[in-house]
Amino acid sequence: MRFTSKTLFLVILVCLALFPLSAAVEWQPYLAFGSGDTKIEGKEAPYLELALGTPLGSRINAEAYVSAQPLSGFPYAPFEESDTDSVHALAVQSGFRVSLTLFDDATFNPMMQVSAGHLALASQETEDAAPNITTYFSSSIASGFELNFFDSFQIILLSGYRYNPHEAILGLGKDALSSHYSSVSFRAVLD
Repeated sequence: MRFTSKTLFLVILVCLALFPLSAAVEWQPYLAFGSGDTKIEGKEAPYLELALGTPLGSRINAEAYVSAQPLSGFPYAPFEESDTDSVHALAVQSGFRVSLTLFDDATFNPMMQVSAGHLALASQETEDAAPNITTYFSSSIASGFELNFFDSFQIILLSGYRYNPHEAILGLGKDALSSHYSSVSFRAVLD
């Protein structure tokens, strides 16, 4: 009985502590589209990103994201990456991230972003071969700022570090996908 009362008391304290962060915030989903680049073994490697999120408080946002980064060329694709020895190779990251801004509402608003999720490396040695998919842990931390021009549209500029621990694979060295990155995103509220 004593354990139950302590647990209930702790839950009530946590709810009271978090109440000011979520007060007067309603469900306002937004969609974000972004692009950025990283360095893979000294070469610039672009990626595209899509995210769906919502504010959790006046200064906190939470979102689910997915990003795709080609590591080699693909037929009928406009990019000619050659970071790996495979014919077709792609890195896909997905996960959850939290953003914290310095001010409630400002045109130029400094921010910090932390994420955690999975990294999937997919490759195909030949056109007829079955794809090989391996997954790893992925995380990142970044800082930057958001530009709020309108109530329902923001531009987000970030620079940070991705930590993608993996073994030597696809002709890439161990942890070669862990690197600094920079990105620009456009976020629009879905009303």
